[in-house]
Amino acid sequence: MFGTRSGGGRAVAILAVAAVGCATWAATALAGVEKFDSKATISRFLPLYHGKVKSAEPKCERGRRVALFEKRPGRDRKVGSDRTNSRGRWKVKVPAGQLEPQDRFYARARRKLDIVSGDGFVCRPDRSPTVVFVGD
Repeated sequence: MFGTRSGGGRAVAILAVAAVGCATWAATALAGVEKFDSKATISRFLPLYHGKVKSAEPKCERGRRVALFEKRPGRDRKVGSDRTNSRGRWKVKVPAGQLEPQDRFYARARRKLDIVSGDGFVCRPDRSPTVVFVGD
C-alpha cells in the first residue's frame, strides 16, 4: 500500500495549474475593462409589465436581457423576459388569466459583458423595486 502511486495525483495537479492559469487570464482581461452601473425600473401604469434599463453608458441600455418575476413565498416565479430596445425599454406580455390580483412583481436586468472587443465593458446587473399590480 505504501509507496505506490496512481496517475490520479498528476491529473489533479495539471487541472489545478490550468485553473490558476485561466483565473489569471480572466483577471488580466477584466483589469482593463470599464464597469458601468445600471438601474432597472418597472412601471405600474398601462401597459402593465414594462420598464426601462437606465445607465450613464448608452451601450448598457441597449440589448439588455430583462426578466420579470412574480414574488412568492419560496422561489420566485419567472413570468417572462425581453431584451431592451435602442432606448432601454422592455415589456413582457402575460396572459390575463395567468395572474391573480395583488400579485407582486420585480424586474431583473442581467449583467452585460463584452471583454473581447478593444473597448471592453461590463454593465452591472440590477433589480427593480417590487411593485403590486391590482387586478380587476
